Amino acid sequence: MPNLPEKNVNAITNRKAVDLFNKLANTYRERFFSVEAYQDPLFRFLAYLKNEASVLDVACGPGNISHFLLKQKPGLKLTGMDLAPNMIQLAEQLNPDGSFLVHDAMEIDLLEESFDAITVGFLFPYLSKEQVELFIQKAWWKLNKHGILYLSTMEDLYENSRIRTSSTGDEVMMYYYESTFLVNLLEKTGFQILLTHTQPYAVSDTETDTDLILIAAKIP
Repeated sequence: MPNLPEKNVNAITNRKAVDLFNKLANTYRERFFSVEAYQDPLFRFLAYLKNEASVLDVACGPGNISHFLLKQKPGLKLTGMDLAPNMIQLAEQLNPDGSFLVHDAMEIDLLEESFDAITVGFLFPYLSKEQVELFIQKAWWKLNKHGILYLSTMEDLYENSRIRTSSTGDEVMMYYYESTFLVNLLEKTGFQILLTHTQPYAVSDTETDTDLILIAAKIP
């Protein structure tokens, strides 16, 4: 069997991830809707935003980050997007003051408006290195002058990226990124790093991941 072109491999991998999240939308909401574990960096992010700032929540899932942001600053003009329709349905129900749409994270450049801030909560574990590089470039262009970018992912060597099995037995490709790689990429793209934060996340009784959170400002 011939090797698939990189673009096609990424498309298949992304589709499997979207199908899984669409299938497990309610389970994901019940397990991960609270972002209390990440509230400190989220408060740091909010401190950079005006009360009526426009925010794009990329790969918003059931709207967990959106919910936290709107609770703290109800005046935010928040738009959430996700490629899983069931996630968007939940986000709309749980965040009536936000605006949500089914949209591909890799096509944020097709959105007509630009934003004061962009949040990207645990999207990168489902994107290849080439996709991450392209996404960050597009995010820079979608941000207004001095716009703020918040992103979270899982830190490890990229070489340790692997297929992982969910609690339901579904398999999905998970990508890891080192903080040095992402910091260098952000700075090269035209961002100033405002925060680099890591914290442990217990996957099970025997396995622990490292969550990585970065906040960066667009340099005009």
